[in-house]
Amino acid sequence: ELMVGVVIGLIAILVVYQVFAAAEGIKRNTTSVGDAQQNGLLSSFMLGIELANAGNGVATAARDLGACPGSANFAQTWRPIPVMIVDGGGPNIPDSFMVSYSVSNAVIAPAPFTTTAAANADYTVQSPTGFQVNDLIVAVGGTPATSGCAASKVTAVSAADVNGVVTVSHTDPGVGATFGNSAMLFNMGPAASAQKVRYDLTAAGILRSTALFKTDGTPNDDTSPPPNPLASNVVNMKLQYGLDTDKDGVLEWVSAGTSPWTPTELMSGTPANNLIVQLKTLKAVRIGIVVRGEQWDRDAPDVPWSLFGGAYSGTFVRAGGNYRYRTYETVIPIRNELWNSL
Repeated sequence: ELMVGVVIGLIAILVVYQVFAAAEGIKRNTTSVGDAQQNGLLSSFMLGIELANAGNGVATAARDLGACPGSANFAQTWRPIPVMIVDGGGPNIPDSFMVSYSVSNAVIAPAPFTTTAAANADYTVQSPTGFQVNDLIVAVGGTPATSGCAASKVTAVSAADVNGVVTVSHTDPGVGATFGNSAMLFNMGPAASAQKVRYDLTAAGILRSTALFKTDGTPNDDTSPPPNPLASNVVNMKLQYGLDTDKDGVLEWVSAGTSPWTPTELMSGTPANNLIVQLKTLKAVRIGIVVRGEQWDRDAPDVPWSLFGGAYSGTFVRAGGNYRYRTYETVIPIRNELWNSL
């Protein structure tokens, strides 16, 4: 009787263990899927907002800013590029992207120079209400053309005279240019607010944003301010430009590694007169992200993934187990470029 009781008890323990193991697996699966969905939706939402803001304000001044000389640094070029994708170099290597927009309270309208001024001297322009202390300003149309755009921060603004002319004092932009009566001054908004922002992934799967300007309006070296983490467990991010080159209303999707949409060509390689024509074909950006759940599962198999109908694909190989993954895709119209009809 004792042996029968022990056997029955062992059977009961085995049943309880099996039920517990199955319940724990279901719990892990539900929790992991929930974590991945939360991170994926949050990431898609935040990145979608930033891409939708791309070109805000800047698009209205695109033709004037299009004459600005190129640069190898996105923070230091004032070409009117609303969004620039940096190709990762392979399906499994995440892309990154940068957006440019203005947070000015008013539309970026050109303020014409009324007297000739050197880049490091006070600017006299006709704009009685367009500038405030600590605004980031860009002077365009200087000579020589190779340094004809100068960015600086407003330090003082005089009262307007009867013609609406003000004198704008500012920091030294560090370029040797002179701005005459044909030059224009643009207000990019408060220097302390991010005008150009980079979004990328770390090796640990952290989605982060990095302001490309310091609070004083100078280019950031990724330390002041440091990158800002936004979401975790984002293991891949790919983007493509949506172009309508033949004006038939059907978008053609190209990666940032395709000429003439490489970062080097956009920032400096494409001649200024061709850049505006090229940007007119940009209608949207599509973004895809792959998100991993928090819970590791020793029984999970290899996990294949793909984005954009197979344009990018790969497999997360099982190594004694695996994680659960989710993919998210969305298309964001570059609305500011569309509304302003470059």
